[in-house]
Parts: sequence; structure tokens; C-alpha cells
Amino acid sequence: MFDIETLNPEQKEAVCNFRGPMMILAGAGTGKTRVVTFRIAHMMERGVLPRHIAAMTFTNKAAKEMKDRIGGLVGHKRAQAPHISTFHSFCLKLLRSYGKYAGLPSKFSLVGTSDQLDLVRRALEEKSWTGLYRVDQLHAQIGQCKNELISPEDLTKGILPKQTECDPELLAAVYALYERQLELNRAIDFDDCIFKVVKMLRTHEKIKVKLQAAYQYMLVDEFQDTNAAQFSVLEELALGSGNICVVGDDDQSIYSWRGAMFETLERFERTFSGTKVVKLEQNYRCSNVILGAANHVIKNNLRRKEKTLWSQSDINKPIVIAGLDDPTEEARWISEKCLSLIGRGFKPCDISILYRANAQAKAIELALRECNLFYKTFGGQSFFEKKEVKDFLAYLRLVINPDDHLSLWRIINTPPRGIGLKTQEQIENLAKSKNCSPFAIMANFSDSALPHASKRSIQGFVSLMEELCDMPLATASDCSALGNAILEKSGLLEHCKQGAKNVLSRKHKINNLKSLPKWLEKTAGDQEQERGEVDCYKLLDSLTLGDEQKFNSEEENSMHISLMTIHASKGLEFPAVFIAGMEEGSLPHKNSIEDGDMQIAEERRLFYVALTRAKAELFLSYAAVRQSGFKKEERKKSRFIQELPSDCGALEERSSSRMDQRERKQEVKKRTLSKLSAIRASLTDGSWD
Repeated sequence: MFDIETLNPEQKEAVCNFRGPMMILAGAGTGKTRVVTFRIAHMMERGVLPRHIAAMTFTNKAAKEMKDRIGGLVGHKRAQAPHISTFHSFCLKLLRSYGKYAGLPSKFSLVGTSDQLDLVRRALEEKSWTGLYRVDQLHAQIGQCKNELISPEDLTKGILPKQTECDPELLAAVYALYERQLELNRAIDFDDCIFKVVKMLRTHEKIKVKLQAAYQYMLVDEFQDTNAAQFSVLEELALGSGNICVVGDDDQSIYSWRGAMFETLERFERTFSGTKVVKLEQNYRCSNVILGAANHVIKNNLRRKEKTLWSQSDINKPIVIAGLDDPTEEARWISEKCLSLIGRGFKPCDISILYRANAQAKAIELALRECNLFYKTFGGQSFFEKKEVKDFLAYLRLVINPDDHLSLWRIINTPPRGIGLKTQEQIENLAKSKNCSPFAIMANFSDSALPHASKRSIQGFVSLMEELCDMPLATASDCSALGNAILEKSGLLEHCKQGAKNVLSRKHKINNLKSLPKWLEKTAGDQEQERGEVDCYKLLDSLTLGDEQKFNSEEENSMHISLMTIHASKGLEFPAVFIAGMEEGSLPHKNSIEDGDMQIAEERRLFYVALTRAKAELFLSYAAVRQSGFKKEERKKSRFIQELPSDCGALEERSSSRMDQRERKQEVKKRTLSKLSAIRASLTDGSWD
């Protein structure tokens, strides 16, 4: 049993009123996750059937934390009954059940980011446009279209996404070919999870009514991060009962580049009339010094929901600001401060160093190494985007779904087994002519026109896959056994041992491969514990949508200072935080300065997020000169430092001598020009006569 009386009055109001539309404006550190979990538990205690509850958030980590917290309130077995997941997982579940209404085959695959890029690349090859356009840019634009529910046909009619950098005709052509590639491979991408559900709900009324009855109470965390397509899913499903609760903070909307709309809170109130608004303003994380600075800075954004954070904390450490001559000096100052904090009793895991872009980390890493300080960087290449990991997963996908064309072509000659591109093209053409899968052609190739030299290799590959397909997949230990068999029988592990020339790189690749069977066993074990069985298709979906499992112990993590971008820090908190690179051109980013007030407002929200990661101690630093491309650029102190309130206890500990000298020269120049203007004016009006 849980005690609602432990909540503050605003939190209690948000928990107890669970019928009708509600918007919870939850400022940073105000206990929003506690409110959401208490609200779900309270609904269950008041008789709402758990299967009628759907709660959505934006990361698997957040969804897992929500489930764990609800388990602590109502028991872990009961906590499995409500549907708690990311938006993409929720919509993918619907497509797995009702895919035929969305025009999908019964066994479709979900492709990852790298495969999506390959499909865009193939679309360009089809048009003989290879090398003329950036693949990643076109891929991002296609994703933006899907986030705004725009089809290739819509583009040809002049319906364009809000942020488009491509010629509409070019984008429409590549987008259409990309979709044909997905259809050919019986696959969908991440954005299709949402896009196709919206289309299905809008064209099949009976399915919509059925799903409205199934999910009568909906909750959305981090609502300010929703895009147009995600909002449409909520609109279609929740307008039936009207029981929808969204939790968000427009001051923390920092993902416009992936379709999020800070104005989504306003749209919600227009869509769901009679929305009850509850503000959570009591902060349980930061000192009032930090909150005072954050409140003062964010008020410079004019279009926002008014809220003022406050805390009962008695910590009053001033914010420390330092101006350094260059990034090397800045990094040394940060590392010295880290040593000082650790000397005062802070653990390395209590400290985080934030920056606007990953490129800023290099100088900081070098300085931390010089001081023998352990650190860990977050971001960079995903574990699942590493080649050896993707090869392993392609074997696994083909075992579970022999119709997975993308996986087949990825590993048919990996490791090399003498099945060249020309043979692959012949197999593909035969499959098209006989309307069957390429694997079926290879499994029955005796009467085909495949090259004789390749037949033995094809036979060997088919035998390998049939042997792997015959292995059981009913339990977590079965999955582990299959993983080990893939490594050994496919030759992937041996190929990795022989392939990489660099010893350290080879060791990393081998360790990555060897960790996969255990990781697969854990993932299947979690599914087995939650659902009572291992569902192979759901397992594959979780592999594509899921986060990399971390096997580090808490003791290991306590030895590391955390380095990450501000975007990556959202949702985290640390006793001591450094924000590096506080200059014009870095924060705010130079692209935002060029794009105008809307983008500057988002950069300000990004700074607000960074400020509110700190519990007790906050350090800001800037450099007078920073590398930009192949040249060094002089920088000015960020406007956001100028926006800090004079009474927030900010302490300018150091000031860049180079920047001070430049500012003195500018001041002298300004005074000289002012005197010259006065002389000109006096000559003009005749006062010298």
C-alpha cells in the first residue's frame, strides 16, 4: 500500500483527479515521475482495470524506471498489467496485431538506422544520383516528413515539412523509392511505427473504436517532446474517453530538430477542451541559487507557460564563472576543479561535465587524463551500430525470419564465402520472377540458373542457416545457445580474430561479439519473466528499439566523471555540474544565431536544462578563442551568462586575459568613435566658429 499523503498539495491534486483531460506542468526536478507512478497506482487502487491503462514516454530506460516504481507501490506482478513503454514500442505492438489494416505483411521487419541509410543510398543509385546529395540529410528529411504525416504524394502537391532543406521534387523522388525499397524488403522504419498507426486509425473506424475501448486511460511523460505524428496517435485514441494526462515542461523542449514542438502544450488545450492544468513548481533537486538563475534566464523566452521553481534547500553555494584564453586552459581549469571537489569528499560519479557538441570533449578528456581522473563519455556510436554487432544480429534475424531480405544480403558473404555480387543479383532476380524469397531460391536451387562455382558455397550457407533455424528458442538459455552457435558456426568470431589489424580494435570487436549471447540471454530472460514466454518477433523488436545493456557495476560507475552533451544529460542530475563552452557560437550555437529568435529560444531552453542538472554546485566556463573547422575563431562570452541575475550569487572567479584585452581595445575604439562623432557634429552645427 502507498501513502498519497506523502505528496505535496499540487502533486496530490495531479494524482487524484484521473478522469478527463489533464496537463501537468512539471518543472525540472519537481517529482514528475513520482506523480505519474502514483497516479497509475492510484487508478488501479480505485478500480480502473490495469489493461485499460497505457503510459508512454520517450526512452526504454524511463519506461523501465516507471514500471519498477509502480511495482514498488502495487507489487511487481500487478505492475506488468498496464502498458508502459515508449511511443514506438506501443505503436509497433499495435502494428504487430493489426498490421494488415496498415497494409503490412504478417511478418514484417523493423530496420535500424544504418539499414535505413543504405536504403536511401540505393534510392540515389537507382536515380544515378550517387555522390550528388548527402544521404544522411535526405534520410533526416524523410523522417521529418513522416513525423509530420507527409507522404511522397503530398510532397508532389506542395505540402512540405516545416524545416526542409531539400528540393521538394528531389525529396519526393527519393522518398518514393525509399518506400518501395522498404516494401520490397517487407520492412518498416522507426518513423513508420507512428506514421502507419495514424493512417490505420484514420482509415479504419472499427479498429479505432476497438483500441479506444482497450486504452481508456492514457498518460504521456515528457509531452513537450512529442511530434505531430505522436500527437495524432493520442488524438485518435484519447478523444473517445477523454481520459488523458500529459506531463511536460515547455521550458525543457530541446528537440525541434527531430520534430518536437514546444507549442504542443497549447495544441493539447485546444484539442482537449476543459483541460485541467496543474503546476508543479516545488523543486527537490537544486539549490535556490541555481533555481534563481534558471528562472531568471528562461523568462527571456516570451512564449512559454509561466512557472517559477523554488526549493527548501539551504545550500547557497555561488555559481562559479571562469573565462579562459583557449579550450586547453579551460579544460585544465575544469580538471583542477574536479580534483578540488574530490578532495572535498565528492565521488567522481557526483560530477558531470556538459557541453553543446561532442567535439568539445577532446581537450577535456586530455586534461582529465593528465590529472589521472577516470571519466566516461556518453554518446558517440551506439553499440548496436558497430559492424560486428550488426552482423551478428543479421544472422539472428534471418534465423527468426528467413524472409528478411536486408539481413540475408548483409551476411550471405560475411564472412567471405565466395558468393559475389553478381550471384546475389541473380538470386534476387530469380526471387522476383518466382515471387518468393531469395532464401527459398537458394534452398531449392537445383533447377535454377545459378553459377556452378557458387553452388557449393550457397549449399553450405543454406545448411548453416537450416541448422541454426532448427535450434529451439523457447527459453532464455535457448537464446544464449543460439547466440554462441551463431558466433562459432558462422565463422564471425574467427573472422573477427583474423580481420582487424589493430590489436586493440581486434580485442574490442571480439569482446563485443562474446558479450552478445549473454546480453541476448538477459533480454530474453526479462521478456520471459514479464510475459511468461519468449516471443521471437517481440524479441527482435526489442533488440532494434532497445537501449544497450550496461553491465558495469555501481562500484565501477562511481569511479568515473561523466562527460556528455547537454541533450544527453536531460533527465539526469548530479551534485556538481560543469557547463563548458559558454560562448557565442557554441551556446548559443552559431547556426541558431543565424536562424533567429525561435532557435535562440531553444538554445536558451538548452541552457536552462543544463543549469537544472546541478543539485548543489555549478561551474560555467568560456574561452576567448576556439577552433572552428581548420581555423581559430575569437569568441565572445555567451549572452546567457549576461542574462544571469545579479543577485544569484554568481562569482566570476577568473576572466580571460585575451578577452579582457580585446574588450578594452573595443571600448577604446568605441570611445574614440564617439569623440569623432561629437567633433563632426560640432563642425556641422557651427559651434567651432
